[in-house]
Amino acid sequence: MDDDVANGRQITRHGLYADIRGDPAAPALLFLHGGPGQGCHDFMAIQGDLLSQSVRLIGIDQRGVDRSAPLPVKANGEAGWGLTVADLVGDCDAVRQALGIERWAVAGQSFGGRLALRYAAAYPQYTSAVIFENPVWDLAASARAALPPLAAMLTERGRVAAAEAALAAAERERAADCLREAYLAALSALGEDREAFFVPDPGTRARLAQIRGGREAGGQPDGAAGEEGSRRHHLAIVADVAAAEPVQHLLPGLKVPALLIVGGRDPLTSREQRDAFGSAPRSEVLEVPAAGHFVHADEPLHYASAVAGFVRSAAGDLSGTGTGPLPATGS
Repeated sequence: MDDDVANGRQITRHGLYADIRGDPAAPALLFLHGGPGQGCHDFMAIQGDLLSQSVRLIGIDQRGVDRSAPLPVKANGEAGWGLTVADLVGDCDAVRQALGIERWAVAGQSFGGRLALRYAAAYPQYTSAVIFENPVWDLAASARAALPPLAAMLTERGRVAAAEAALAAAERERAADCLREAYLAALSALGEDREAFFVPDPGTRARLAQIRGGREAGGQPDGAAGEEGSRRHHLAIVADVAAAEPVQHLLPGLKVPALLIVGGRDPLTSREQRDAFGSAPRSEVLEVPAAGHFVHADEPLHYASAVAGFVRSAAGDLSGTGTGPLPATGS
């Protein structure tokens, strides 16, 4: 499918919204958002014009999310029809086929890092490289790692009981569902301060608020799932047992170059998950000390430079045949 036809439209039989930028002849990169159900809008607003100087960037809203078509609703009003993590991975390859891409790199942020790993493991013949930005490969490990810093923030704000509950859960609980419940309870107790947990830099939070404000003013395209659809997607995916199963065991079997990007202030990619990445045969790690959970937003130029260079290197395209030079490193 030609980019002029696909861009800004819903593609594949499930109506996935595609935001496509860059030279069609440049190495292709698929971005997978987190959440589940977050959407790719903010990432593309920050990274779209940067990365598209050097790669063909494809951002999608996953099935039933934001600008994609809504999930079908059952007669009882329940949405999802058993939507699974495996469905989301399969959707990625449906996008590749729809766009006529032979091989591409795949990047995933947070929960999207789980999808990126599953895709690279399932479709190595179509994957040139894989990039993980603060991935959550092990829900229990991420939730346990997040509880102490959440407790510290709650204590600073005088919410002592919630802080004590978070610390107790981190020490006591082992099951992923119990740790997730404790993590969500602690986030809820933070109230309006919860975004500071993921995005500690006030300047980044202000930029994101501006991006989202402009988006709200622009409205939704016809046939979009919207916020309610994203919520239904989230509920459907977290109900899938595969959403909580650890996936680090897939790392040693990766057959393509892999890059792990971690923020020095990220609370979710735990030490054991970072250590597990070392089992990937062709692995590189980039730590950005000042960044939080969204490195691409905290340090946009640094992120774009690293990702574009890695994608082009993996594709054997260091000749500068994209639409412009690699962005300079920096923020």
